[in-house]
Amino acid sequence: MAGLELTAPPSWEEQVKAQIRRRYDRMAAEDTFRPGAAERAVSVGYPQNKLNNLPSGVADTYSGCGYGLAGVDLAGVNLAVDLGCGAGLDTLLLAQDLPEDAKIIAIDLASEMLLRVGEGADLIKGAAISLLASDIECLPLNNNIADLVIANASLNLTIYKEVVFKEIFRILRPGGRLVARDLVRFAELDAELAQDPGAWNTSLGGVMLENELVDAARQAGFDQLDISEHTPFGPVTAVRLEAIKAKENL
Repeated sequence: MAGLELTAPPSWEEQVKAQIRRRYDRMAAEDTFRPGAAERAVSVGYPQNKLNNLPSGVADTYSGCGYGLAGVDLAGVNLAVDLGCGAGLDTLLLAQDLPEDAKIIAIDLASEMLLRVGEGADLIKGAAISLLASDIECLPLNNNIADLVIANASLNLTIYKEVVFKEIFRILRPGGRLVARDLVRFAELDAELAQDPGAWNTSLGGVMLENELVDAARQAGFDQLDISEHTPFGPVTAVRLEAIKAKENL
């Protein structure tokens, strides 16, 4: 028919990312975070006194899989990147622990989440926070700029983990580190579930076997890597992953 433009249906990857973006945009816009989130944050190790210092309501947005900043050495951190920052709980806590001349880049696929981060950032003192709406599989950042990359329950939402780890490795300075809290599994995932776009935005479809996650990080260039603190998390397992970019990798 003349004048009618036909558009191809979205690919599977586009469907997955669109569902994730819609879910988290709606969660932020409608404030539909899980009830009792602040109490869960304390139960997994977030210090109550630090949560008390945050703007009202920020602790109620916790939707991670552990205290993302536990044991993180902040000495010498001038630029940090929070991948999949959500509403900014870890971003804001980190900002309060860093000097005012430091900088944090908070990145999320959902723009409504970034609006929540910005609201909180206006109410605290500490490191400057920049907001960036981006797919973390393709970071619009220069090489070798970050001293620290953090990620809490966001890696499992990505489709190509090996690409994400390569991007993290690329933006880290030699000697910089990744500290992530995420999910792994120890059994094969049902093939039908793995191909269901809806399962990916519920932190299930994209959860990798632990050895596959470690392999993806090593293939990206991380040879100093530790995975620990295994904690049951529904049908999967929450872990802490720390990886360092060797200083000789320029």
